[in-house]
Amino acid sequence: MKVNWKDLWDANPDLFIVSGWEECPEDKRRGLHLPSQFQYYNAGDLNLRAGIITAQGKYKEEDLLLAGMLWGGRIGNGVRTIIYFVAQQFTPVFLGAISELGGHLSAKAVYWREKLSPSLYPVTKKDTKSSSVNCLTELRPDWGHWERQLNPVARGHLKIVKEYLDGLSKRKVRLVLGKNRIVACWGSIEIVEIKIKGNKFELSTKVKWTRNRNISSKFLKSGWVDLSGKINEEFCRTLNDILEFLENMEANNSLVGKDILTLKLLFDKDFVPRFWGTPIELPWLNREKNDILESDQLYFFRGQDEVNVVYPILEKPINKLGSILLVSTALEHSSLRNKGLPECPDLKWNQKIYLLIPQNYMDELRLCLIWLKNRDKFPVVILPVDWKTEGFKNLNSYDRYEGY
Repeated sequence: MKVNWKDLWDANPDLFIVSGWEECPEDKRRGLHLPSQFQYYNAGDLNLRAGIITAQGKYKEEDLLLAGMLWGGRIGNGVRTIIYFVAQQFTPVFLGAISELGGHLSAKAVYWREKLSPSLYPVTKKDTKSSSVNCLTELRPDWGHWERQLNPVARGHLKIVKEYLDGLSKRKVRLVLGKNRIVACWGSIEIVEIKIKGNKFELSTKVKWTRNRNISSKFLKSGWVDLSGKINEEFCRTLNDILEFLENMEANNSLVGKDILTLKLLFDKDFVPRFWGTPIELPWLNREKNDILESDQLYFFRGQDEVNVVYPILEKPINKLGSILLVSTALEHSSLRNKGLPECPDLKWNQKIYLLIPQNYMDELRLCLIWLKNRDKFPVVILPVDWKTEGFKNLNSYDRYEGY
């Protein structure tokens, strides 16, 4: 359905702080690199700017939030700016995220009801507070849960597979248990998958980490436990080849930045344990359809008195700020914040997300952080210039933390 948005704005002047709305034409949207699935409007004067961004159909709220902040930054240019998000529905996490904006850039949400008159309804502070929801309610399965799903023979085979994969921990392999699958990861790269099938399981290597068809066909193998109680030799040999391949990439500095940083964060023996603690998997599964709290860009650490969360930024900060705000809001209303770790309720999230960023993105990050109400919730850690080769050796004190 095509909506005449401008007529709708003009018919509801009391909803907006300014009037005289103009639509951003398509060619200008492309020039400003604005997401194409939304419509953009702006109005205001030299002292106050305002923008509207509308959403129809299917979209990711992370994309909507990013689009709103990009649009606000473009039309504001340092002047106080307010952005109105107009859509048929908003999740509690999204409403909480936009409430974090309040520096040079602030935001409001407006419901659009196509078949009602009037069709625009502002989201109130009361609506935002009453809609808080815990995204983390289902505990991550343990090995006992998995064993109960299997027949006795498969259960014994799973123990053999677990013992074999646990033995690879010295080569930076770790196991992550999910609801319907278990993956063995080397850093952030999935190299083995175990999937439930009836009361049995399937074992195979994972090759999605490479786009090279020759490599993927060579390394894609199924595994099983034979009559002698051992995993088939071809699977073990292939997995060893995968690890050698990845280890050579690490030694030659051929991994992408995200994969290098994951290895540094998970296996650092000095800075990370002293200042953040021991890396842990999030003890719950995200119940929402989106996976904002299961992102491979989010790292959890068990400290002595609290749980620390680290979010690396290895690209333009504006592209990540929306995700960071959504993560912060989801955690604010989560069991991790309110109930603590299941095995240790006194250890709770400290309400901070540490932003780990290279020096060359600092200026842009500073510009983004002035949009936030509470910048202290997002302390910044500047990566050393040589972090890809030396890790955190030159990052050994809180002197590297930047305050704003």
